[in-house]
Amino acid sequence: MKGMLKGPLIIAAILVVGRVLLERAGAPGWLNNVFSVVILYVFIAPLYFAFRIAKSGVERPYRTLFKNIALFTTLARSMVIPMYWLAYHYQWPEFRFSVAGGGNVGPGVSPLMGYIGIPLFAAIAWILVSLVVGGGLGSIVIKRRRRRLAQAHAPV
Repeated sequence: MKGMLKGPLIIAAILVVGRVLLERAGAPGWLNNVFSVVILYVFIAPLYFAFRIAKSGVERPYRTLFKNIALFTTLARSMVIPMYWLAYHYQWPEFRFSVAGGGNVGPGVSPLMGYIGIPLFAAIAWILVSLVVGGGLGSIVIKRRRRRLAQAHAPV
């Protein structure tokens, strides 16, 4: 199980930087959304972890899954938070950074809320969403894979 986070974290870093570069270059919204790290930490990474964990036969697979999802999402969000700091500092106009889009750029946003409050609240919210959605999907994968393994090894 060692090193399971390395690949997804590299992909997350590429997505975070790539999306900001595309947004700042004026790319269309649909293309920016393709580079969303949210899809990675809510769906793709939890399923990847679940398949790896189910295949490994670890003693506590569900605990391992939820631990990996929480750690991965925390690390991925820690890559996103500096983008929100830059957005607040430079008042970037992209919708995802606007107050209307759940971001920290707009009238009436204090430096405390712009640099700490909103990014931290968003990180906590996305970690919880990842644990619920990704953890639920990953748990289903582990349950089905373990059931299939048990049936394959059951005496006939």
